[in-house]
Parts: sequence; structure tokens; C-alpha cells
Amino acid sequence: MRILHFTDCLRIGGRERQIAELMKGLRVHRDIESFVAVASEETADDWEIDRQHVQIIPIVRRSRRDLRIFKTLYELVTNLNIDIVHSWGSMCSVYAAPVAKLCGAAFVNGFVRDAPHMTLWNKHYLRGKLTSPFSDVVVANSRAGLAAYDISERRGVCIYNGFNPERVLNLTDEAELRRTLGLTTPNIVGMVANFTPYKDYAVFVEMARRICQLRDDVTFLAVGDGPTFSQMRDSVPSGQLPRLKFLGRRNDVENIANLFTVGVLATNSRLHGEGISNAITEIMALGKPVVATDDGGTPELVLDGQTGFLVPSHDADALTDRVLRLVNDVELATRLGMQGRRRIETTFSLDKMTNSYLGLYRGLMDRAGTRDSRRGAIARGARAGVEICQDSDASGGSKWK
Repeated sequence: MRILHFTDCLRIGGRERQIAELMKGLRVHRDIESFVAVASEETADDWEIDRQHVQIIPIVRRSRRDLRIFKTLYELVTNLNIDIVHSWGSMCSVYAAPVAKLCGAAFVNGFVRDAPHMTLWNKHYLRGKLTSPFSDVVVANSRAGLAAYDISERRGVCIYNGFNPERVLNLTDEAELRRTLGLTTPNIVGMVANFTPYKDYAVFVEMARRICQLRDDVTFLAVGDGPTFSQMRDSVPSGQLPRLKFLGRRNDVENIANLFTVGVLATNSRLHGEGISNAITEIMALGKPVVATDDGGTPELVLDGQTGFLVPSHDADALTDRVLRLVNDVELATRLGMQGRRRIETTFSLDKMTNSYLGLYRGLMDRAGTRDSRRGAIARGARAGVEICQDSDASGGSKWK
């Protein structure tokens, strides 16, 4: 079975991490040959992809709507004898859908990675509506994403992100990292997210400033970079900056998150709905309780009162209250953190994600019957033995010629 994955880039990001993790999971299955086509010249090894089992192929896109990509992709699918084309973005799906159909390859449309409050003119929504009818299956990483994009149960499948536990092994010594960062308080509250309008750093900063006025044993860390970074940092009075640290982009996010007493993810739900947040998954895997915006796919990851707390969007009062509750109650924070870790180890495990995709791909290879019967095989394969998106426990490449 030869699968071509098509993505915009392989730079740091949640989608790119999932591609890399899936490649790791698939490499032990010798009936699978994986290729990754990247619509960019930048194919730096931000993620460790085993080049012995996966060939990465740059497809340079000269403009946002480069029509030559259709021809290049068609030649790739034809020359490599690809069985399945799996797109990982809405524009990639626009290119991949007609090519897959022309070449007789199955098409996995993986453009659904978030769960926004949709408007008719949203470009991802329009691209999804354009390409979904040509898809053998539309795969999302949350149920909320399928609902937001109005994908029917007949066509859509939810496969949760998988977390690789190796990422939280061999972490930097906490005391050493605290010294490096100048952290002296016993409690650390942190948020890991890009500084964009999609993330509500304003409410995080407001919560931090309120708690700083109430107590002196908590430091707040903002981890990430982006266009609103300077604006957020400049909104903090200079006297509070030692307690509200803006760390910028870090390559050691797991080490930083391991210092957290509480992890936070505040989302601007007016503009964005999370799918399954890799930042939250990471924090939960470290056994830390989470307080997050109750929107998008986040309630599928964070169970309110069990693995953390969910709060309304843009509500600094509620966010402050829940963070203080966890800081004040060590036993509660520990219990929620441990339950969160168990949830990641079961429902969001790397093995479960890999097995779900394996079932999906193998189901797609059953081309014996009609389109409807094949879709039935897809659904059965995707769900066989792995119970996709249920909370039950679950426990070589060739060269382009």
C-alpha cells in the first residue's frame, strides 16, 4: 500500500507534529510505503522523520494559487503508483482532490484540524465544501471539527491526535531550569500558544495581574511568539514583569511545561475554535491540571472537574477563580493532573491514533464493491478494534523513480 501525504510545510506546528508521529507509527508496518509531499522548499528536520522509511518530496508552490501544482502532483501520484492520497490542509485538498480522482487513488481529506464558529465566507469552509464531495473520507481530530464543518457521519471520521510518551522522558532537571529562568516562587502557571488573535492572551494576562495583586507565591509564564507578542508584553506594568515572564518561542516546551502547577489555554472563540490542542495534550501528559476555554474540541480533551476545568470564553473572572482553586488545593490539583495523564495514555495514545489510521487506510483498499459499499468498508476498518473517539482503553519506503 503506497500512501502520499500532502502538506503545506513541515515547520513547527500541531499538524506537522501529528504527521511526524504518524510516520513513526507506520514505519513498522512493512505493507505501508509512505511519501510526504511538501508544498514548500523548507523541509528542515524540525521533526524527526525517518528518511529510510519515508521519502520527503518538496513541491515548490510559486504562489498561493499555483496551477502547476496540479500537474506536479499528478505526475507524483502516477509515477509512484500511489494508492491513497492524504491531504493535510484545505488548500492541499483543493489540489489533491481532482488529482486523486483522475489517477484512481483513494482520497483522504484531512483539512479539518480546528472547530471554528463557521461563517459562509470562511476560506477553509469553502474549500471543504468544494473538496468533500470528492473525498472517500473526511478525517478530523475532533468531533467538534466535523460538526463545525458540517461533515456528515456517513462521510466523516474522527481520529484523535496521538501523544508520544517519549517526549516527556529525560527532561531537564527542574531546579536547574528554575535557576536558568529566574523562578523563585513555588507555583508556576503557564500558557503555551502562539501570540496570534486566535489565542486570548489578553485574558491570561488579566488573570495573572489579578493573582499577582492577591499573592506573591505564583509566577506566570507565557511561552510562544507571534504578531501580538510585543503588544501583550507591553500591556504589563514593568513592576509585574518579574512575575509575568514572556519567554518567546522555545524548543524545550516539555521542560517548561513540566514546571507548571497549572496549565492554561485561553482561546479567542470569536475567531477560532480549537481542534485537539497539542499544547493541552502535552501538559496533561506531564500530569498537570489544565484550565481551558470551553469551546471547540477542548471539552473532548479536558473533562471539566475530572482532568481540569473549562471556563467560558473571554471570562477573566472564571479563569482567575479556577486557577486559584487549583493553586490553593494541592490535593485537587494532583488528582486532576493524574487523571489527565491517564486520559492521554489511553484515549489519546500514539498507538491508538496509528491503529485508527491503519484501519482507515486498509479499509480504503477494499475497492471491490460500489462506492457505498466501499464507504462501509472504510468506516468498519477505521473503527475496527480501536473504537475511534471513544473513551475506552486501547492499548519500508521506496524512492521516487
